[in-house]
Amino acid sequence: MTPEIGQPLSGRYAVPDVPAYLDACDTVELKAVLTEAEGRAAARSLGFDLADASTRQVYYLDTPALALEAAGVIVRIRRTGDAGADTTVRIRPADPAALDPELRRRKGFNVELDMASHGFVCSASLKTRLAGATVAAAVSGRTPPGGLFTPRQRRLFQAYAPCGVSLDGLSLFGPVRVRRLAGTARGWQQPLALQLWEFPAEPVLELSSKVAASDAATAVARWPTFLDLHRVIPRLFRHTKSQTALRVSAPRPAYG
Repeated sequence: MTPEIGQPLSGRYAVPDVPAYLDACDTVELKAVLTEAEGRAAARSLGFDLADASTRQVYYLDTPALALEAAGVIVRIRRTGDAGADTTVRIRPADPAALDPELRRRKGFNVELDMASHGFVCSASLKTRLAGATVAAAVSGRTPPGGLFTPRQRRLFQAYAPCGVSLDGLSLFGPVRVRRLAGTARGWQQPLALQLWEFPAEPVLELSSKVAASDAATAVARWPTFLDLHRVIPRLFRHTKSQTALRVSAPRPAYG
């Protein structure tokens, strides 16, 4: 299963309309997704060398039938060797007005607008950092995966997961190898990130920039000009990165 790559967008990249609830968000992430060949050409124009990229292993938890995905719940485990790791519970799409106010105030809780070629999608996530060795024990099946998540992450999960679905009863998908670079480039003042997702049949490269919601209006308006400067023409993809990872991996019990 590939990300089902569509044709490049015809003409100049059009800026989608910004949702009215922008003020309820913390950040906006601008994105352009390319094939590997197109992404490597874009990286050269931007002054990035993928040979210098750090490598991550990305796993997802779901049921074999992808019940969490159907409910809009994404559970991710990410490792960068033994140097560090993190876990994330994300709700996508999310309604900012419906989020738990107590969770909303917590450190690490983020409400974000993702801007892609087809428009904006709002998500809410809670991330925690962990030791790489702790995650290694969980993804190898030696310890239950639920122990990787904080009480507040479990609370967010339980509020949106289908009835009867628990973290320790989920299947593990992955890993997908991801090579990542961060830096700056000509024509753009905000930090940039390049991620090469090495899906088996068709790797994809994502160029992104995360900005504060207060800076979003200016950044959104300038993003197409920046892409034009470096001859970056985003493509339409049927599936997101997490959806693709769930489809290219065979599920296996996360514990036991």
